[in-house]
Amino acid sequence: MEWAEIRTLARDGVSQREIARRLGINRRTIARAVASDTPPRYVRAPAGSQLDPLMGVIERVLVEWPEIKAPRLTEMLRDEHGYQGSVDLVRRKLSSLRPREERAAQRTGYRPGQVVQFDWGEMPTRPRIGGVERRVYALVASLPFCGAQTAHFSFDMTIESFLEGHVRVFDWLGGVPRECVYDNLRSAVAKRDSRQVVRWNPRFLHLRGHYAFHSTACTPQTPREKGSVEGAVRYLKTGFWPARRFQTLGELDQVYGDWRDRVAHRRRHATRQFIVSDRLVEDRAGLRPLPPTSFDFSLCRTVRVPTDGYLRHGACFYRAPVELVHQRVELHASRDEVWVCWRGQELVRYPRSYRPGLWIPEPRMRPEPPPPPAILVAAGTTQIEVPELAHYAELCA
Repeated sequence: MEWAEIRTLARDGVSQREIARRLGINRRTIARAVASDTPPRYVRAPAGSQLDPLMGVIERVLVEWPEIKAPRLTEMLRDEHGYQGSVDLVRRKLSSLRPREERAAQRTGYRPGQVVQFDWGEMPTRPRIGGVERRVYALVASLPFCGAQTAHFSFDMTIESFLEGHVRVFDWLGGVPRECVYDNLRSAVAKRDSRQVVRWNPRFLHLRGHYAFHSTACTPQTPREKGSVEGAVRYLKTGFWPARRFQTLGELDQVYGDWRDRVAHRRRHATRQFIVSDRLVEDRAGLRPLPPTSFDFSLCRTVRVPTDGYLRHGACFYRAPVELVHQRVELHASRDEVWVCWRGQELVRYPRSYRPGLWIPEPRMRPEPPPPPAILVAAGTTQIEVPELAHYAELCA
């Protein structure tokens, strides 16, 4: 405050002698304050560190072992050079000598219909469905050009749920993007070798060839390469999921679809200040058309029909036609339905159940045993009078 007052009076043309008289400060202090562009502050002289005499040793060790950790280096300094300080002091010194290399991020622009980013997300809570608390997963798709999003919910993260989510996303969009971006999901990336060469999942390649789009796998441990879907997953967990009520996944789809169209896509984009639904129209116009046939994403396995005709899938039992007992059929399953095919022809289809131990349809119940036959009294017969107990007493006497 005194430094600011001195410079103000000096700027007003007051002499340094008069300033010293008014403020009661030595004239030499007034001269230093007028000549200084920054306020005075106390700077303590550096006291040094316990590691200063050992810097030569530390540098030699780093030349031989560049990746040595602080605990091991501390142990060496204590045993060989009498160091008495803490391991935190050594850790801070190592961080200054070999700073972490940070890769700069680059903001990327997108064209309409160019990219869709996919990622799985587990919902924060476990709702009770069918009397059982279950984990709910969402395959979230985000369009970075317009900021729109959609999601496919399931109870697992299998390859079938992954493929079904793609089919539903493309159907909702009404077209196919030119490129899809993924994290290193096992459903898409089967393996990545030491040279960062990606080997894709065979069933995912079937989907990719059917819809004819390019695929890109992000660099491991670099989530910012798909920042749009990362933000969409956070928005889904915080903006949609809390305090939602539903009984089935189909009902959850309806609740989410209403929220997505009424809330999420009517918001104003935080970065570029446009309405998401208006930009989504332009994004859809840049998509490629859908193929004429839909992709078969269902689980398919060949099973032999047992004697009772019930096929097991997901802890539930579904009945095949009894005419196919001891024959091999194809059991197909999606998130919502289970159906049985034989020689390429669909025979029966059921809604899928997630309640363990349920038989669809219910087995035929064993009939109750017949009731005992009723005693019939013939018409015109003589009624027999039962004697009193007193008559028996007289007879015995």
